[in-house]
Amino acid sequence: MPDNAWWGEFAFGLQQQRCWRIGERAIILKRLENEWNSWNLETLNESDESIIVGDLDECMAIEEAKFGRYLQQNTSDKIRVLPLLADRSVVARPDTPLTLLAGEKSRLYVSTPVWFYAELLPKEECLLDLPFWRPSDSWFGPSTQVGQICYAKYTAARVQLNNIEKRPHRAITPITVINNHDQSLTIERINVPVTLLHLYADESDQLWTTEISVHRANHNDNVELHLGKHAPIEALSATLINGPRVNTEHGTLIRSISSLFA
Repeated sequence: MPDNAWWGEFAFGLQQQRCWRIGERAIILKRLENEWNSWNLETLNESDESIIVGDLDECMAIEEAKFGRYLQQNTSDKIRVLPLLADRSVVARPDTPLTLLAGEKSRLYVSTPVWFYAELLPKEECLLDLPFWRPSDSWFGPSTQVGQICYAKYTAARVQLNNIEKRPHRAITPITVINNHDQSLTIERINVPVTLLHLYADESDQLWTTEISVHRANHNDNVELHLGKHAPIEALSATLINGPRVNTEHGTLIRSISSLFA
């Protein structure tokens, strides 16, 4: 893995602790003989700063952090930290509604949050699985009876890639929408099924997911959802970092249009 990435394998001596910090947001781990301790110091606002891995800053308000204890007969000296995509679909919204004309296609870019995932080696037991910043809940569906609970992120659905803010705690998903219907398609919200996507890092450690293609056929309320098999072409020299939370054997899924767009 890249030397300057915040993920990878980390060795811990007894009584040693490490801190993953973005501004005032911090996740701290400490190894004891028979347990691991964690501190989860949350903040309300997302930070654009880099993720720094190192010793605990003495100025941080550690007493305000959520404390956790994880018992083992004997702790191992290594853990693996990885980014992981959200545990629900994420709803993104363009700045203004987009209308894709009949017979046209467009490529959109959506930024979604990643989780901090830590596992104990060599058994790969989950130690922590938590977001850097948890999005708010949102219901997505044609009615209050039909749909699903998602995470809401009402920014960062862009037509131009250079308009996406690149952040170390976010991943970019390219979405190609092909409208072969005889009517235009208006996009106000997009339901991004991130639980089905692989996670990659490019040569500068920017996180990407596999791309999604949405095909809308003529005179049909259903759409074909195609999941890419590799990193998107925009992710230069990409390396696979983590798999999807939900494995599917099918690269093509049939969905109602109301389950993807609103």
